[in-house]
Amino acid sequence: MLEKMVKAAAAACIGGALAGAPGAIAQEKISLTAGSGLALASVGTSELANYFLPEVNRRLAEGGRYQIEWTTGWGGTIAGQFDMFEAVEDGIVDIAYVNTLHEGAKLPLEQVTFVTPYGVNDLKSAISIFNALRERVPAMDEQFIKYNQRRLAVVGLHNYDILSTFSIERYEDLSGRKIGAPGLAANWLTGTGAVPVTGALSEYYNSLKTGVYDGILMFQSGLASFKFYEVAPIITRVGFGSQIVSNITINEDVWQGLPQEVRDVLEAVASEYEDRLAGRTIEQASAGLKTAQEKGATVVAMSTDEVRRMAKVLPNIAKTWATEADRQGLPGTEVLNTYMRLSRDAGVELLRDWAE
Repeated sequence: MLEKMVKAAAAACIGGALAGAPGAIAQEKISLTAGSGLALASVGTSELANYFLPEVNRRLAEGGRYQIEWTTGWGGTIAGQFDMFEAVEDGIVDIAYVNTLHEGAKLPLEQVTFVTPYGVNDLKSAISIFNALRERVPAMDEQFIKYNQRRLAVVGLHNYDILSTFSIERYEDLSGRKIGAPGLAANWLTGTGAVPVTGALSEYYNSLKTGVYDGILMFQSGLASFKFYEVAPIITRVGFGSQIVSNITINEDVWQGLPQEVRDVLEAVASEYEDRLAGRTIEQASAGLKTAQEKGATVVAMSTDEVRRMAKVLPNIAKTWATEADRQGLPGTEVLNTYMRLSRDAGVELLRDWAE
């Protein structure tokens, strides 16, 4: 009996000591929902699910104070690709991969890369320049706050070119041809004689196969996964540039309610996510071109002189965009001029300076 009492007392002492140890503080559990309208096959969604969320949990576990219990929904199970921005705004999802390319009406300043083609080809450089732009023009992020969310990471696509069923040596070869293009990218064809058709990735393959389109504007990193080269086997390297198309955003009300330690971890991991995703996207672009060639596609580079001719034939779509943003009370001209200056300062060879 005495032996049992001694053991019980010893256990109580040990338990008390452990309870007072720095690492024994009870973790506060925080419930958050993360989502994407794109499936896990999308590299941006994959990195969010398989790197971002686990890495946030790992770092919080090191601190020992907080633990996030994630509820996830990928591939549109919470909200679709075109509704995710509103889902974050309304608090239906807390953190999400948001396709801001499709939110031009609400986020006009976010579209600056799409009105300045023939500029930054390398994706990592494009993201670096874009982030520098955000730092210099606060209105870039204030757009998001207006819709009850803030961005954690910027996502881009590596360099757009033309996939077609016909050969393109000069821009005049585009005359009368129907070319599928996303959003503001349709403006890149103005003055070339092409017939731009606003389209979506989900319809490109069948539209090319049935002759509805003669070609599409396509980012290199999607070549292998979408296999459009099967129905548009000529890839013309034009170099429209890398584009900012998406963001990881978090609901602003949720953000304000999070402890500072959790905010710091989310921001740190988001920055690494941004860099990792850009690297993977560039790797996919290189692999995609190689795969397309191995599958029988022809990859040709339009000469620099021809690309310059094609760039010069365009009206100044950037100035038009900036003037419209100014009219709405937004700093469109400031954004355009700053983005062009930052590009020049970064050593980017601009085939056309849209601020001129």
